[in-house]
Amino acid sequence: MKHGTLLGLGYVFIVFPLERFFVAFRDMTGCDTLGNNPLRVPTFYSSPDKDDGTAAVLGVCVLIVFGAIHCIAWSFHFATLPERWAWRISAILVSGLPIAITAFSVLLLIFEKEIKTTRMKLYEDFLTFIVICLYIIARLVLLVLPFMALRALLPGAYVQLNWVSFLPHI
Repeated sequence: MKHGTLLGLGYVFIVFPLERFFVAFRDMTGCDTLGNNPLRVPTFYSSPDKDDGTAAVLGVCVLIVFGAIHCIAWSFHFATLPERWAWRISAILVSGLPIAITAFSVLLLIFEKEIKTTRMKLYEDFLTFIVICLYIIARLVLLVLPFMALRALLPGAYVQLNWVSFLPHI
C-alpha cells in the first residue's frame, strides 16, 4: 500500500505468484527446506544419502523422450505455417533444453574448482532461470496448439464410420 496501487497490483498479480512458484520449484529440486520441521517432507523428496545421480540421469532421459515424442508431428498437417513452426521450435526446445542444461551442469562440475566467484554463480542462476522459462513456454505452446488445430480439421475427420462393419455383433 505504501508504494501505490499500481505497484501493489503488480506485486499481487505478478511478483507474488512467481515467487511462490520458484520457491516451490527450488523446494522440489533442492530438498533443503526440511529444517526443524519433522512433519514436513518436500515434494519429490529423496534421501540425500543416495545421491549417485541415477535419478537425474533418468529424469533427463524421460524429458528427452518426451520431447522426441512431440518431434514425431514434424510433418503433420497444421492450419497455418506459423503454427507448424511454433510446434517444431517448441518440440526442439522441449527435447533439446534438457540436453543443454545437462551439458552445462557437467561443465560446471568439471570446472567447479576454477569457477568459485559470486559473479559466476549469478550467471549460472540467470541461465538456469532463462532455460526454465523457455522450457515452460515451449510446453505451454505444445499444450495450446492441439486445441487451436481443432478449428481446421482435415475433411477425413468428418467422415462417419459404419461401426456395424467393424463390430458385427452390435
